[in-house]
Amino acid sequence: MQKLSINRHKLFIAMSAASLSVLSSGAMAQAQTETSDKPVIEAPVLEEMLVTGRQQSGAQTLTQERMEDAFAADLMGADQISRTGDTNVAVALTRVTGVTLNQGKYVYVRGLGERYSSVQLNGAQVPSPELTRNVLPLDIIPSSIVESLKVQKAYSPDLPASFGGGNVDIRTKSVPDEFVLEMTLGTGTNTNNDSNNLSYSGGSKTSGLPKPIDQALDTYQGVIDINGIRRILSTEVDNSVTPEQAQQSIQINRDLALAVNRNVDIKKDKPSLDQNGAVTLGNAWELGDDWTLGSMLNWSQKTEWRNKNQARRGVGAPDVTYSSIKRSTEDTKELASIGVGIKFQEMHELEASYMKIGNETDEAAITLAQNSNNNLADGNQKVTYETRYQDRELEVTQVLGKHAFDQLSGNTLGNFDLDWFYSDSSVKTNIPGASTIGGDNTVDPQTGEILATRITSSSSAQFAYLNLQDDVRSYGLNAKLPLSFDNAEITLRGGYSYNDKSRQYYGYTALIDVGGGDYLLGTPGNVFTDSNISNLDNAFELTMSRGFGTESYIAAQMTDAAYGMIDANFNDVWRFTAGARYEDYRTALLPVDLLDYTGITLQKLIEELAKDGQTFSSRSDDWHPSAALTFINDGFMWTETFQLRLSYAQTVVRPDLRELSDVVYIDPELNLRVQGNPNLVFSTIDHVDLRGEWYFDGGNNLTATLFYKDIANPIEQKLNPGSDTDIVMGFYNAESGEIYGVELEGLMNLDYGFFLSGNLTISDSEIVSPDNQGFTNATRTMSGQSPYVLNAQLGYDSDDGKHGAALSYNIAGKKVYFAAFETGHDDAFEQPFSSLDFTYSYYPTEQLTLKAKLRNLLDEDREITQTNASGQKVTILTQEVGTSMSLDISYKF
Repeated sequence: MQKLSINRHKLFIAMSAASLSVLSSGAMAQAQTETSDKPVIEAPVLEEMLVTGRQQSGAQTLTQERMEDAFAADLMGADQISRTGDTNVAVALTRVTGVTLNQGKYVYVRGLGERYSSVQLNGAQVPSPELTRNVLPLDIIPSSIVESLKVQKAYSPDLPASFGGGNVDIRTKSVPDEFVLEMTLGTGTNTNNDSNNLSYSGGSKTSGLPKPIDQALDTYQGVIDINGIRRILSTEVDNSVTPEQAQQSIQINRDLALAVNRNVDIKKDKPSLDQNGAVTLGNAWELGDDWTLGSMLNWSQKTEWRNKNQARRGVGAPDVTYSSIKRSTEDTKELASIGVGIKFQEMHELEASYMKIGNETDEAAITLAQNSNNNLADGNQKVTYETRYQDRELEVTQVLGKHAFDQLSGNTLGNFDLDWFYSDSSVKTNIPGASTIGGDNTVDPQTGEILATRITSSSSAQFAYLNLQDDVRSYGLNAKLPLSFDNAEITLRGGYSYNDKSRQYYGYTALIDVGGGDYLLGTPGNVFTDSNISNLDNAFELTMSRGFGTESYIAAQMTDAAYGMIDANFNDVWRFTAGARYEDYRTALLPVDLLDYTGITLQKLIEELAKDGQTFSSRSDDWHPSAALTFINDGFMWTETFQLRLSYAQTVVRPDLRELSDVVYIDPELNLRVQGNPNLVFSTIDHVDLRGEWYFDGGNNLTATLFYKDIANPIEQKLNPGSDTDIVMGFYNAESGEIYGVELEGLMNLDYGFFLSGNLTISDSEIVSPDNQGFTNATRTMSGQSPYVLNAQLGYDSDDGKHGAALSYNIAGKKVYFAAFETGHDDAFEQPFSSLDFTYSYYPTEQLTLKAKLRNLLDEDREITQTNASGQKVTILTQEVGTSMSLDISYKF
């Protein structure tokens, strides 16, 4: 397996930084020596590039938008995404300066975590299908529906005040101007896929909490173990039962156990090749001289099979406590959307759209573990079998309007512009079946071969059923009125937005206690059979886990906001923009105990709500100012356009829904207990940005940015101490935090159709935690912040337009994964991951496209390391990634 040493990392960064630093001088020389008849091959990267042929118009529009924005923003168009071959929004955003990903789906902008980054869809907020997070995982949104991505890094009052690192606006494709029909088919695989792929037969949408158990919970008042059933069957005051009733209780309980879907035996299988297909159909019709009607349909589906094996080691005793995890997933993403739009002249537009995104994931895993009580030398080994089926659906209905009124236009007044939106969206996440079953292996100490397996008698087989539904409704409008004077252009802006969100999260966990006996010999498929469970001589018993009584909850948020701005341009030399946003924010969360039929939990909740200082609901309102000053000098340093922007803003970051409530719940992604903190306070952030932009002839450009953020009361996650099976994650407010750095990005056209583009972010941060709180490092870098983030791309476009290629490299420096707390160990760090990708496109005709993609050519693994109290550096987690290969063929009429 090929690895890059840290010295090679630094060398690559130094070379790339040097390349970026000469972009401006190379462009100056080109501007002086270039002749007008020399063809220029202009290629797309990120927002600012100009390209020939198919891609020129879209890139020019994005470049113009970026130049006209008063606040610093990066944009990426559909053509740029297509060139790199990124299939979803999450991966595409890693090409943007200063953007990294966590867990392959959560955006980190300028080193600030997902809580500091907001995501919008066509300017509207949408719900998240994540069970324990309020952020939208961007890997579920296919890039095929994206017209452009805008990452705004400097705050402006027209954005939500919950702004930290940046705001990502995903702008989907609108109705076409002409007929379009495009079809794509593709396949692929990964080098980690082999005959050791794991699978099982039980995952499906139709499973879930069995109906007999659901009914029994009502009948037996939430307690369906044998004693609970006896209490209901008893007719005596002391709850005593007859022998017949005692036997009946056992039989009823055993029948309920038989209702559980136990078809979870994991077997080895050979994975299929990846499959994907997409169809786009659209047209526009002229309705007389003034009206145009358009419509577009999109459908796509992609299924991937992957082995995602892991190796883990305990940081305290890595040679004693370690495990290997064989994990296989089948992941299917499907999209269906329709859009209809009507346009009157160039003055009025109305567009309505509906989108449904589905994501089904089926996972099977087997963990083989050693610890002090299960030593390989003694032939003992722990084994855990896990299966999980998850179905997620996101539905979004939106209506957008744009209007320009010229009735008031004159010498001073320009067109009065008004745009508005209405968005109604919902998300459903259903886990109709997730199982965890523990066992003990007898193994050969020399070879590690498994000789026998026995289900652990001291544990229970767990079967979890989870359901989440989020509903978000938002609407708003923005108005713009330009005023023209002799030496100035002044634009007045203002707007209003409303957003409400409701969430329901319900979870049950059924346990099958196994007792002890020879019937426990074998894997889950051998032990949890109908015949074994039906045999009343075997000591099986079904119970419902009460957990902590707070796994389920309902929650709501409401935000009213209004803003005003003034934008003044003086002779195209100085531009001053200032404004403020007012937000009234309300939130509430109530825990729900689904197994409490006595009303005790509800009564306690009512009493808590009546107390002063209750933490189940809160309200805050405040003003959030922003200002920017821009200096414009066309021709400066041989540029077509030069701009220097200085901006300041103050924003807020609020805790997620669950984090403010004093409840304990299970994070199904991490399989850890997580406890909220009612004492959390909002974080406020002061932002300062200084950005210079050089635009040259031929599409060459260079951007340099200095940024600084001062955070009061930053919200951090900590890992509380516990045993291997009792780990609790928590949240706290640090005293202060700051992050600062420099961003460089640019594009330079080379000879013979080649171009070089890249961006580099170098930053540092500091988080200060309260003293005497048990942290190993009270002062450290912020979680998720990398000291450097580099994107580089070498691209090629042939003169005849038939060939295109891109070699893309991405790396982020090591970052804190979690802060160590009361353990004596150091913080855990996620190590740099070098991603080298290659995309080749062949256009044999104007209609036909062949595209080949290779991902992770260096075959890197993801690693998390931690130095223990003895000074030993331990790789506590290694995640295999593998090299992915795909081939797509597209035909466009």
